[in-house]
Amino acid sequence: MITKFLFFYLPYLSLGIFCLGILYRFWRWAKSPVPLRVVVPPAPRSRLGIVRRLVGDALLFPNLFRGDKLLWAGGFLLHAFLWLVILRHLRYFLYPVPGWVAAIQTPGLYAGYLIPLPLAFLLARRLVIDRVLYISILGDYFALVLLLAITVSGVLLKVFSRTYIVDVKALVLGLVHFQPLLADAHWLFSLHFLLVMALLIYFPFGKLMHSGGFILSPTRNQRANFAQRFVNPWDFPVSYNPLNLSSPEKYAQTLMASRQGEVE
Repeated sequence: MITKFLFFYLPYLSLGIFCLGILYRFWRWAKSPVPLRVVVPPAPRSRLGIVRRLVGDALLFPNLFRGDKLLWAGGFLLHAFLWLVILRHLRYFLYPVPGWVAAIQTPGLYAGYLIPLPLAFLLARRLVIDRVLYISILGDYFALVLLLAITVSGVLLKVFSRTYIVDVKALVLGLVHFQPLLADAHWLFSLHFLLVMALLIYFPFGKLMHSGGFILSPTRNQRANFAQRFVNPWDFPVSYNPLNLSSPEKYAQTLMASRQGEVE
């Protein structure tokens, strides 16, 4: 029963939560009002410049490089290794395997061996540096520990308990074509598979969503059009109590009197 739940129902459940959760987060972000320009300078003045800025932020993390080069190195290596590992795992989902996927198998293999190092560095940094420890929350540690558990279990699975790749591919392709198969898998493979499903479920609701959320960040996706005056559409007239000492009329009179006094 546990095996059937793990390899039959849990993959579709976790993938559904992953997709719907991401769509929900993007819907909430897109729905949030942004009435004013809050772009962080130096900012581009054209839409093409915005695209270049977002692509640069996604690939090179320039702001992080200017702020903390050691943290930038750890984060950049983590993302580079992670992408190589993800692309290497495409061989389980595609048949026949494209040539470019076959070409990155060796780099992806070494990236899988090395990816625990930047994860361990980022986790140690949160535990050792006082100011980072002070602002860290449970979600920060959970994401790092979960990724570390997935990568370490994958390395152990590769080194000590190698699974038959044909069986793994049959399992994955069965899920892709909605013909799931019961797998007589090693417990370490089952643990690795379960951790990946947990990551899919957690991803839309944690800080890992920064990978897509920065696209809708108004500080990054707005143009530097400061020559145009923007008026807040929610700044509508409000009725005030005449006894209120800080009503707009009394404030305007006080401000005018103070300005006249300065001129005199």
